[in-house]
Amino acid sequence: MKKRIAVLFTLFFVFNLIFAETNTEKFWNLWNSDNYEEATEFLEKWEKKNKKDPELYVCYFNMYSMKASNEQMHVESFLPPNFNGKYIEAQNENGDKIYIYSIVEYDDDLCSKAFEYIDKGLSYNPKRLDMHFGKAHLYFLREEYTKQADVIKNVLALNKKYKESWLWSNNETVKSANVVFTQSIHEYILKWYNTKNPSVFPLMKEISLLYVEQYPNDVIAYNDVGISALLINDLETAKMYFQKGYELDSSDMLLLGNLAHVCFSLGEIEASYNYYKIMAESEDPDTREYAKNKLTIYFNE
Repeated sequence: MKKRIAVLFTLFFVFNLIFAETNTEKFWNLWNSDNYEEATEFLEKWEKKNKKDPELYVCYFNMYSMKASNEQMHVESFLPPNFNGKYIEAQNENGDKIYIYSIVEYDDDLCSKAFEYIDKGLSYNPKRLDMHFGKAHLYFLREEYTKQADVIKNVLALNKKYKESWLWSNNETVKSANVVFTQSIHEYILKWYNTKNPSVFPLMKEISLLYVEQYPNDVIAYNDVGISALLINDLETAKMYFQKGYELDSSDMLLLGNLAHVCFSLGEIEASYNYYKIMAESEDPDTREYAKNKLTIYFNE
């Protein structure tokens, strides 16, 4: 009988563990039920019990980030400079074109609290890659690109130490860490590119150079350096990195097309022509069409 009771007790204990609500779930259940004061009190109690728990600081960070954001609708006769969000074109009562769009503004004090908590969490858990990237993303949303770049530079420096041991949510080891890491760095570079904001292009180049330094066999890194150099009119650097990337992977037609373009811009007409001719023989129909169009435009073929 004792053995049977022990087995039943063990099963009951395991059942409770499986279906137990985590602290993160408890917090979000309170928050999503609009029990904001109770949710905040729960975090304070959680902090007293386990002040080094990374999930605690993720919750704090997300809470203050959400509280800080305020979406404002605008109806204007023009779009703001460098605006890259979604908008609707319409007409006012006079028949004039108007633009309807929204801009999310972020409260400085609440964002400071978000950064304070994520920094505190990272001081206890420096291997939490998701927390580093969360911090970088908030800086991006606030258009504080230099501070965002500083976070990414710090992550790249830490990557030399944690390359194979980065952690993600719930302290789970990042699977295929190199792939996740390089894709994330490339995504940040791409987001900067899509801002069309010239002030970020030097940052793109700086981060891209650090990226290619750590991953010298990644052709995407070479293309990122080349593009960022091209954007600041550093054509020689752009050519050098497009060429290095193409030498690593001669099947990469994107790199070859960029190399052909920068050679043409440098006045290296014969080299540009030869690269486009190679592209025109590609098995990919889109690549062939692109190259043939360039040959027609640039070389009257």
